[in-house]
Order: sequence, then structure tokens, then C-alpha cells
Amino acid sequence: MCLRVYTMSNNTHVVDLYSQLSKNVKSKSGASTDIPMDQATGKFTPGFIERVVDKDISDTKAQVAYSERVDGRMLLLTNPFKEKKAKHSCIGDSAVLKKSGRKKITAKEKRQLKIYDIPAEARRYELFLPLHRLWSKYIESLLGIKDMAEQMADAKQQQQVLGRLIKADMHGAKLAVERSKCPNFVGISGIVAQETKNVFKLITANDRLVVVPKARCVFTLHLPSNVQCVIYGDQFMYRASDRASKKFKPKPTIDL
Repeated sequence: MCLRVYTMSNNTHVVDLYSQLSKNVKSKSGASTDIPMDQATGKFTPGFIERVVDKDISDTKAQVAYSERVDGRMLLLTNPFKEKKAKHSCIGDSAVLKKSGRKKITAKEKRQLKIYDIPAEARRYELFLPLHRLWSKYIESLLGIKDMAEQMADAKQQQQVLGRLIKADMHGAKLAVERSKCPNFVGISGIVAQETKNVFKLITANDRLVVVPKARCVFTLHLPSNVQCVIYGDQFMYRASDRASKKFKPKPTIDL
């Protein structure tokens, strides 16, 4: 490839883009143009270039192309623009999945594999008691109240507690169904083993797993210091992770 240069005197000069730099340019740039190369690399590179070029080109032309365009030059073997675009096109786990070529498991496959199902041998009330004790310490630190029985009597303090309580994680809490549209659920109590958007999964004292819907149900939440709080399931119709970051507004509740 050649470049035609026009000067002020209308004279033209043809310059080869792959020609070596002059000594004047080298001295002004200050950059090192002598690239060190070991003997193994020096023997491999010419042969590799001759093998990958078009077979219709003769060996002599391949050697000339190597000496003019490759020998003594610094070549960029990767495309930085393509790598930058691919790097920022994926975020988090999706980048790992795309790089490894793995497929993300779907919700239907999770149900078929029973990933979130609690095994029958693990549905024992005593196994969830340590989780309840851990939740009691968590809710005390979240609400920031030491003597909860006295503080809950204050109306202003009670509103602050309820605002934090609606964002709390309920895994490990003791719940009891106080009222329900379906009378079969009334009186069921236990420790919350799982919480989804629409249901609470409770482990009862007689080692049974009961799925109680949130809709049309009123629950009694047992807090430390023998304090009980009434919560409406219709206002908890969110996932635990979504409820923690959601801004709630006071809404009127229709009693059952």
C-alpha cells in the first residue's frame, strides 16, 4: 500500500506505508524500534507466515511479504474494540454464563428438580428452633429495641417499629393464622421455613409442612419479650428481597 503526498510546491512523493522509519523520525520519537526476539521465535514466525498465506502465492512472494510487513514490526494480534464491547455487554452472572456457554436454569426446570422442596426427613420442628433463635436476635437488632414490651406501648415508637417490620425477613419467625377467608387455615401456627411471593411455608409443632396463602389471611407474629403483632397477608404479597427494598405507603385494610 502506497500513500501519495503533495507538497507546497505541487510536487508529489509516493511513500510506502510499510517502509522503515527514517533515522530522523526514530531520533525524534525516542521510542525503541528494536524488538528483542529469541531464536525459537525467530525460526517459527517466518514459517508460520508462509503456511497461513494464500496457497496460490508462491514461496518467494510469501517470504517477501514477511520481510516487508512482519519482520521487525510490532503486531497487534487481538481486537481491543471487540473485547471492550464484549466485556461491557454482559453484567454479573450473565457474563460468566455467556463466556462458558452454559444455559441458565429455568423456573420450570427448578420445579422439576425440586430444588426448593423441603425433604420429608427435614420437616422436623426441632430442626428449625435454632433458626427461630437466630431470627429473634436478628429482629431485635433490626428494630433497635431492648425492652420491646414498653416501647411498643408508645404510638410514635410503634409506627417506626411497624415500618421496619414490614421489610424484615420472615424466615425463622413464628406465625399463627388468626383469621382467614378459608376456615381450615385458622389456628395453624409454626416456624416459617420458606417464604414466596404468595405463601408462607410453616413447620408446625407436630412436624408437618403447611403451605398457607398470604391473601385473605391475618397472621399473629410472635416477637421477643412475649410481644405479639398482627400482620395482614395482603400487605406482604411480595418476595422477601423485593419487600426489603420497596417503599411502602399506608393503605387502608379491609378486615375479614
